[in-house]
Amino acid sequence: MRTVWFLIEKEVRQLRRNRTLLALLLVAPIVQLVLLSFAANYEIKNLNLAVVDQDHSPAARRLLDKFQYTPYFRLVQVRPSSAAADQDLLSGRADLVLVIPPHFERDLVRGGQARVQLLVNALDNVKAGLASSYAAGIVQAYQGEVRPATVAAAVGEVRGLEVVPAYWYNPLLNYKTFMVPGILVEIISLIVMMVTTLNIVREKEIGTIEQLNVTPIRKWQFILGKLLPFWAAGLYQFTIGLLLARFLFHVPMVGSVPLLYGIMAVFLVVPLGLGLLISSVSETQQQALFVAFFFLIIFILLCGLFTPIEYMPAWARAFDRLNPLAYIIDIARRILLKGSTLRDVLQPVLTLLGMAVLVNTLAVWRYRKTSG
Repeated sequence: MRTVWFLIEKEVRQLRRNRTLLALLLVAPIVQLVLLSFAANYEIKNLNLAVVDQDHSPAARRLLDKFQYTPYFRLVQVRPSSAAADQDLLSGRADLVLVIPPHFERDLVRGGQARVQLLVNALDNVKAGLASSYAAGIVQAYQGEVRPATVAAAVGEVRGLEVVPAYWYNPLLNYKTFMVPGILVEIISLIVMMVTTLNIVREKEIGTIEQLNVTPIRKWQFILGKLLPFWAAGLYQFTIGLLLARFLFHVPMVGSVPLLYGIMAVFLVVPLGLGLLISSVSETQQQALFVAFFFLIIFILLCGLFTPIEYMPAWARAFDRLNPLAYIIDIARRILLKGSTLRDVLQPVLTLLGMAVLVNTLAVWRYRKTSG
């Protein structure tokens, strides 16, 4: 292990001389976590609303007040006809149009229900889905408030079932509570893998790898010496990220933080080993970066951070069995938010351990102490 320690000392000295790389390791993850956690948010507010009121009744005005006094909508236009409101959608001045038909109040009083039309700009399907669900919820709540007692209700008509939801693990439905753990491990994975991807191939380009190849250093000692400094840097990033998650974003930490640290220590070996494997088989830094980006983009887009894995096609769910990010994001959320124990996450932890052993064994095997 003395040889490994000398290699670690060499890597640390190189990091201290390379201020850009040191800043990337120590400062960039903090900045990225703060920016992405505030930016990645599906809680859409201040949607531009245009209204076509063809009834002009007190009931219609009360419905408009319901929309105006919520943080989700901002009334920008009141149009006399649907054709004029269509132009607002076309020009982008409005995100959705509420059309109140004639006899709205009459139908509401006589029949106990009335209909309104929502015209939604669905160019952004996520935004459109949220806008329509917000609007539909406001309309349904308003209808329930103003629905008059009918003759059937007077003689004892049984009301429908009422659903009273109880939100476990995230009672306030705070989107940051759900996103921050996933963003944290994603950023750490991205940075440590990119740094190690450029490590060996950079030494090939500047010629220092030749000096190491003529020494009696074993291949596993070489890979371990390359891996451990960045493994420690990854744990440092994780520590700062947890502190930000707790005190800046107020993410509850219900489960065992030491358990999560232990699992994170296992997980970090996977992107580090994959980066060293790519670096050992690449000849130039451009080639190594291209291969690393190929894997990282697939890992990030299919890890379940932004789209639930359960809703993906069968082939994507099958691929995610080989995606280490999918496992660690699920584990981090379950431990921090649900309080899961090692028994609850044992299977994905063993999978990550197997991946760590496999990729690092391949990195040691593929590294050649020869040139050419």
